[in-house]
This record gives sequence, C-alpha cells and structure tokens, in this order.
Amino acid sequence: MLLELTGRHPLLRRDLVIRSAEPGRLVVDARRLAFASPLDLTAVASAVHAHAAEGRGIALLLPASPDVTSYMQRMDLLQALPQGAHVEGAIPDQTRYDRSTTLIEVAHLQPATADAIGERVGQMAIRQLGSRDGRKVFKAVGELIDNATDHGASTCGAFIAAQAYSGKTTGYRRLEIAVCDTGIGVLAHLRRNPAHAHIISSAEALEHALRRGVSGTQDERGNGLPDLLSGPGNTAATRLVLRSGHGLLRASRTRSGPAPARSAGTSTAVQGTWSWLRVSYRS
Repeated sequence: MLLELTGRHPLLRRDLVIRSAEPGRLVVDARRLAFASPLDLTAVASAVHAHAAEGRGIALLLPASPDVTSYMQRMDLLQALPQGAHVEGAIPDQTRYDRSTTLIEVAHLQPATADAIGERVGQMAIRQLGSRDGRKVFKAVGELIDNATDHGASTCGAFIAAQAYSGKTTGYRRLEIAVCDTGIGVLAHLRRNPAHAHIISSAEALEHALRRGVSGTQDERGNGLPDLLSGPGNTAATRLVLRSGHGLLRASRTRSGPAPARSAGTSTAVQGTWSWLRVSYRS
C-alpha cells in the first residue's frame, strides 16, 4: 500500500491518496509534502503502527523540502516509527532547543501516559493562551485524550502532537492539537449502544457523535465532542476535523456562532479515529 502526502494539509481533504504497491508493505510517500502539521505527524505514526502490528513492512520517504523534514525530525516522528521501519531521504543536521512551551512532540498516548501528557498540554495552553482561555481550551482538549485512551483503546495505542502560537507574528494566539488512535472507530463504538444501532455509515456516526447526549454507552455521557467547539468560548474561532472509518466531518465555530457541521463518506477508510482541533483567539 502506498499513502501519498502532497501539498499542504493533505489529511484535511476528503479523500486520501492511496495506491496499490508492494503487498505486505506500507509506504508513506511524503516527498511532495509542502507543510507538516500535528495531524500529519500523528496520523502517520498511527497508520504505520497499525500496519506494523499486522506484520507489514514500513517505509517513510522523507519530504524533498529540508524545512518540512526538519520539522518532522524536531517533532520526533522519526523516533515514533516502529522498530525496523525504513526511512529514505536526507535527514538534516539539527540543534535541538527546548520548545516545551510551544510544542508537544509526537508521543505515544496510553492510559499510563495520558495524565502526564494532559498536564503538559494544559501548561502549554495556559502559557500561550493566557490563564482564562488556556484553561477553557485544556478542558475541551481533555475529551480528545479521554476518547483516545478509552473508546480508541487498542494494542497500538494512540498518538498525540500539538503546537501553540503566541500571536506575536500572526495576530492570533492559537493552539493546534491532533490525536489519532487505532481503535474500533466511531461507528462501531456508537453501535454498542442499542439506541444507535440504526446508524449504518461512518459519516452518519460522526454527525451523531457531535450531538449532545450521544454515546456508545448507556450511561449519561456524550457531551464531550460538542464541548470541543463551544468550550473555548464565544471569543474563540474553533475548527474541528474528525476522520474515522469511511467518514470525514468538518465543524467550526466563529465568534458569531457555530457553522453547520459537514460530514461525507470517503473512498478510503482509516483505522480508528483521527482528530484535529485548532483554536484561535485574537491577540
């Protein structure tokens, strides 16, 4: 299998570019990737570990852009690859500085590590967004972490990465975070609850998951995903993208209110659930 990553934000597009290649091997071709985000990094980590667990070989073709490759290296994607993965391309020399106030490098997210990683996210959010807004965002982000370690639990675990921006150059204080797991996916999780057994597609399941009170259990739960959009508050601009199975959902909220969520079916399925959240405040 060949997964191609090209241009900017390839994983936010409706369909992934996947082609037939050598059987028993996953090749991630990032040579034409022009920009890497936390979603690109965590999705690659999640996908390669899921395939490696099934006994497939793994190869990563590094971007032609030294800057993009350097970002992948700085964000520890190369360290997060499964043992035995083949990496092809030039790896630039790099001096590593402490970026703990602005970066969460690709990390393996499991129940045993969730609290420590969550604390790092909270500290970064408060440092870059301010105490009031940072706490709001951290509370919302906690749902992504909980979902990955609970509903998305698997032998491969999940992966998380984040980046914060102070707004000094962009005019926006911003936090971008991605969490990608290799679990059963949103559709199978919701259908565990008889009340949602009628849901037949991943796109429909993602729409339902964004409604209050919807859960794969019969407990009074299910307010987490809606809070991802409303939790940061009315002064934030929030964008959420979820991909699970054959479904993709895009949702956003601006300072004037929420926009209608849009879901669609995709030709290529992903294992588990990939989540990307970006929250911005004017500086």
